[in-house]
Parts: sequence; structure tokens; C-alpha cells
Amino acid sequence: MHRLLARSSKACIAGFHTSASRAAITRFNMPAMSPTMTEGTIHQWKVKEGESFSAGDVLLELETDKAQIDVEAPEDGVLAKIVLGDGKKAAVNTPIALLAEEGDDLSNVEMPADEPAAAATEEPAETPKETPKTAAPQPSAPMDHHDLDTSKLKKPLSPAVLSLVLKNHINDLSAIKASGPGGRILKGDVLAHLGLIPYKPAPKPRTSIAPPRDEIVFAKPADSAKRAAKKEDKPLPPNYISKSVAVDELLALRSTLNSQNRTNVSVDDFIAKAATRALQDTVKPPKSTSGIVYNTTAAAFSDSYKGGSFKVFHLAPPTYDFITDSYESSKPYTLNVSSSKSVSSGKTTKSADDEMLDLIGFFADEQPQKQARAVRLTTEDARIDFSVQPKPSVQVELKLQGGPPGKILNDQNAAVFLDRVEYYVRNPSELTI
Repeated sequence: MHRLLARSSKACIAGFHTSASRAAITRFNMPAMSPTMTEGTIHQWKVKEGESFSAGDVLLELETDKAQIDVEAPEDGVLAKIVLGDGKKAAVNTPIALLAEEGDDLSNVEMPADEPAAAATEEPAETPKETPKTAAPQPSAPMDHHDLDTSKLKKPLSPAVLSLVLKNHINDLSAIKASGPGGRILKGDVLAHLGLIPYKPAPKPRTSIAPPRDEIVFAKPADSAKRAAKKEDKPLPPNYISKSVAVDELLALRSTLNSQNRTNVSVDDFIAKAATRALQDTVKPPKSTSGIVYNTTAAAFSDSYKGGSFKVFHLAPPTYDFITDSYESSKPYTLNVSSSKSVSSGKTTKSADDEMLDLIGFFADEQPQKQARAVRLTTEDARIDFSVQPKPSVQVELKLQGGPPGKILNDQNAAVFLDRVEYYVRNPSELTI
């Protein structure tokens, strides 16, 4: 801390030292961390004897009557010897350690003598006519911090600056030209005031981490064509497969069973039975459950079927869990059955998959293929044969859906299951066996 002052006075007493290592040893005194501090307790040394440190490193933790403070090193050096150990108390400006420079011999470290006493003993008798030097003599002891007027300071003094001011008995702090932020007096300002180094103003602090405006490069907007390409959303593949199936025989068998056996079997019961048999044909579900769960409402017992929903378990492929490193059961598929509608047997209806393909073709600007129609009017066309006229048929749509978009399209078990459900609905007599 007092390295620079020690060097300025060593020129006068260098002749009394026998080694360079001893000349480099400096005292490290108890710093005054506040104007009212008179003594302090060393809580813990952070640097051990013989270890080097850099400027800004914490040398020790100091306890005062108000707080616990970290004392930082003002410059690079080596901790040659600890005079006052952990837990010891000392007054301000009392030596607590000895500091050295890198490369100094630390084998025989001793407390350096007081500089004023050494300066008094070095006056040679044979040169009494030597002219006195212009430099002011160094004070014998640091001044008391109570004698220092700090009321006019804009910013408080740091421990290093306060120690330097007290050591050099600088009473008038207003004479020191402050170059720190907010009018703070820095260590270099005190040294420049003493004439030890040339005055150099500190660089102006930056209040923002942002670069200057002329160095900011603003992002340019992308081309409109590229933005339109990014916004264009591709249609997602469907997450279902569907089939249309006639339920005339199923409705007739239901009516016959209910009238003969005086039962009240619903259409949902037949479809659930068909789904159970189809699941057994596709996979092997556990014997403890049928794998089909559904809720029957009052509308299922009416003459016109209003549709239903069935949960199909054990059909979807299991999913892999990376956390447990195991396969877990997937969510069940849902078999949705639409309400019944009457369709002429000579008219073909499109399934939901075909309608989805037509919708995708419409967005892709595909022109539908038109079939040529040959119209021939004769007198024979006026005769109607009612025996060959198409008969109306009652149909429903079976839609099996579940999983992410497009996954069920590649599920072979789902396709086989829906085919088997269609078979049992077309042939309900297979369900009574």
C-alpha cells in the first residue's frame, strides 16, 4: 500500500541496507476504513505468507465496530510476513504485515526501521556543507484521521487513498485535483499532488454498455417473397381413417331380436360388439377387458341412429419414454360413428379421406377430371321398370382417429381393425354366434 512512498525515500538510506531484498520490504499498516475508525480486528487473512497477489485481490477480511470489510491490494506484490494473525486487534496505522516484490529473497524478512530515524543517521560527518534538498521531509508518523476534514468531499475516500493522505499529512483535501467519477479522489490524484507521478485524468465512465449509434447496424427487412414463403402453411395430414358401411342388416337384426326376445338392444351395443371382435382379430388384448369403452344414450335406442363414440384401447402402438427408458401405453384411439343416412344403392358416396384429397387438390389449383356424358333419348327411356330401380340403403361412416397428424395413416393395425369393424357391421349375424 505504501510502496511508492517507500521508494521515494529509499534513495537517501540505500547505503545502510546490505541486501536488495531488505530494501524492498514495506510495511502494511492497519487501514482506516472510515473517518471514525480507531481500531480493527483481523477476521481472516485471504493470502498466506509467501503467496503473490495482484492489484485488486482481497488480502484480508477486517472487522470493525460497524461492519466486516474486505481489504484489497492496491498493487501487485508478495505477502512476505504476517505480523498480526487472525482474530488479533490493532489500532489504525499499526503494522499488520510485511510486503515484498516478485523475486525478492524472503528467507530473512525483518521489520524495516523507521525511515526518519534512518535518514537522521545517514548524514555523513565529512560533508557538512551539502546543500539541503528541496523535497519536504517525510512525517515521522501518520496523522490522526480525526484531524482530517472530509465534510466537503463529494465522494468518500477509499482505504488506500485515506492511508496515503494520513501518511503524508495532507490536511487540505480541496487542493487535490480529483479526477474520479463524481469528483472522487483517486490514488493517482494524491500521488500527482505530491509530485511523485505526472497528473493524468481518468477516462470518462460509460453509463451504457450499448455501442455508439453510428456503430449500430440495423437489421434490414427480408424480401416480401421470402416472408410470404415463410407464412405459407402446408396442410397437415389427417389424423384419422374412415369407411362408409351399410347398416341395413344390423338394424333389421336388432329389430328382430328386440321383438322376439323382448329386449332393448341399441345400435351402440352392436357396434361395440363388432369393435371388440375386430380388436381380438387384430391384436391380443388382455382377457380382463374387452378394450372398448362407450356410453349409451337414450338416442341410441331410437329408430334413427344418431351416432356414437367408442374408445379403443390396446390398439395404438406403445410410446417410448426416454426418462424411464421403457415403453408406455399410448392414448386410446377413438372410433366415431356418424348418424345414419339414407343413400341410394346406385349412388356412390365419397368417404372423408376422398373428400380430404379433393380439398387438398382444390388448394393446389388442380382441375377436376370431367367424364364425358353421352345422352341418347329414345322412346324406350320413357318406360320405367320398377323392379330394377335402386333401393335406398342406410349407411354410417366409421372414423378411427388418434395420435399426431399422419401417424395413424401408417398404422397397419389401425387399418386392419377398421376393415374388421366394417365386416362385422355388414354381417351382424357373425356377432350372435
